[in-house]
Amino acid sequence: MVKDKRLKYFDIKKAMNFCDPAGIRTQDPYIKSVLLYQLSYGIKNIYRVSQMRMQNYAKMLRMQKPFLKLLVLFFGVLIQSLDCKAQNDVAKKADSLFNARKYEEAAKIYEIIFLDNGVNKENISLKLAYINENLGDFPKAIYYLNNYYNLNPKDEVFEKMNKMALENKFSGFERSDLNFALVLYQQYYIYILYSVIFIGVFILIILFRKKIHNIDILKRHLILVALYIVFLVVFINLPKTYQSAIINKKSFFRSFPSSGSPIVGSIDKGNKINIFGQEDIWLKVLWNRKIVYINKNDTWLLNS
Repeated sequence: MVKDKRLKYFDIKKAMNFCDPAGIRTQDPYIKSVLLYQLSYGIKNIYRVSQMRMQNYAKMLRMQKPFLKLLVLFFGVLIQSLDCKAQNDVAKKADSLFNARKYEEAAKIYEIIFLDNGVNKENISLKLAYINENLGDFPKAIYYLNNYYNLNPKDEVFEKMNKMALENKFSGFERSDLNFALVLYQQYYIYILYSVIFIGVFILIILFRKKIHNIDILKRHLILVALYIVFLVVFINLPKTYQSAIINKKSFFRSFPSSGSPIVGSIDKGNKINIFGQEDIWLKVLWNRKIVYINKNDTWLLNS
């Protein structure tokens, strides 16, 4: 594969121009210590001032309570702005390392940022996929590329991911009906949920109108309502049950969720599995048409 064409299906310039520090809580120990010092220094000063006023101006203090609340709020906003500045510095540092092609150093920072739920994961995933492909770490590259695909399910991204999987003999990335349905489910979950709820409200209105007008409700209609409620409960709880993951090292499937359980198969690093439940640290997986278990620590869970 020609290096310049590694990620030809999507815009690398967009990734190189990425800068979305807003909402990224800093993970840098030095920046954290500075912020904590500034926070404690501000609080100590407020406490010292309030103590002096309590001793000397008790009556005046009661009148100034709203003012002190505003003062505390002001310091809170000030500290938050300092934290945002620190976040900017972390993001800019990672971007500068990426643009300088210092990929290993940039990846360390991006991986920390990726753990934050407030970050723009599309761009971070794309950059980490590009970096790890250049470094030759294809399991990690396809992991981040799959995260990007879950957030932005385009055909060109799937083709790139599928090509990488075929070249490295990774399984689980082929375009199957199950994978296609699960991607659609992840992408349109909230819209489907609203539609189902709207149908439920419509049914309740009809039943309520029948009740008001003393119209008998047929038994089969009540059965349909019961089935609808069951479907809604299952649909709402399905995201907590279903996940996908990439194997991060050679691992073994077991019959039961226990390390003492018999081994029924193995799977190599880079392959993808679909998860349908979890018991403690054991993930429930459908493999060769039967339910087996794998240790959660042997996987990288994909963001849904």
